[in-house]
Amino acid sequence: MASPKHKQGITLALGGGGARGFAHVGVVEVLHQHRIPISAIIGTSAGALAGAGYALGNHPSVMRQRVKEFARSRLANHPKIRALVAQEQEISWRSLGDRLGRYLCQGQMVKSLLWEASVMGESYFQNVVNFFLPQASIEHTVIPFIAAATDLLSGRPVALEQGDLRTAVLASCSVPGIAPPVKLGERYLVDGGVACLVPVEIALKRHGARVVAVGVDRDINLDTPPHQALDAYLRAGDIMMARMGEIMMSQARLALRPEVGQIHWLDFAKGEEIMDLGAEAAQKALPEIMELCRPPTLRQRLRDWLNGD
Repeated sequence: MASPKHKQGITLALGGGGARGFAHVGVVEVLHQHRIPISAIIGTSAGALAGAGYALGNHPSVMRQRVKEFARSRLANHPKIRALVAQEQEISWRSLGDRLGRYLCQGQMVKSLLWEASVMGESYFQNVVNFFLPQASIEHTVIPFIAAATDLLSGRPVALEQGDLRTAVLASCSVPGIAPPVKLGERYLVDGGVACLVPVEIALKRHGARVVAVGVDRDINLDTPPHQALDAYLRAGDIMMARMGEIMMSQARLALRPEVGQIHWLDFAKGEEIMDLGAEAAQKALPEIMELCRPPTLRQRLRDWLNGD
């Protein structure tokens, strides 16, 4: 396959963010509607899941419907998922049974964190990936696609651009502690967001300069400082991750940030709202996106050549 680097069109770098990644579906809806050419898609975690679906040739309306079905599924409403969301939200539980169920799940999660390989077990994320994606090879996608993962041993980002699509996306989505690492050859792979929150660097190296990055990471602003040692420690990690994402996004030709930062990364029930926020961000940026798709001038081609693009 000829490199899309020399074709007209944009390269999408879709960032990770759990349920917030449904915003990517809204973004591609707008791009598809306006016939924006896409030369390649590189996705991290939730961005890999959404990006793979579109790269396979799925119509955005089909992807939207699938997200709505997922929001009602047992996978999205798993008791452990509900308990994880409840830990960070003020929820009025309707009955004593609900509260007891929540405490039981949280106790099970503590046990999993201390004694088991992951909180959700090996099959959960595999079932999520299977829900959205068919069995396919990366080489057979309609749009060239790469899933970004993290090598747990070396700590470096890994670009998965061949082989089984589901396995690559699963590796990209395997949140450490929540899902076990995916063994691929000699590598143990986890969520791409650990080393590559928004895969702009991979996009630039593989597919040239016209990169549009979409970030869906959490909003880390606080009204009050943390009071406990563990909260302060975790807060520092959030700040480092957010800063890393900002630096990566700044390397793209254009950066989109759907307003999903206040939504919990496991709040799948808000799928439709999240997709709409993604579409809104893409619609606002549409003039700039269309400008990127115009044939480059001689000066731009010379500049890209000098930059190695």
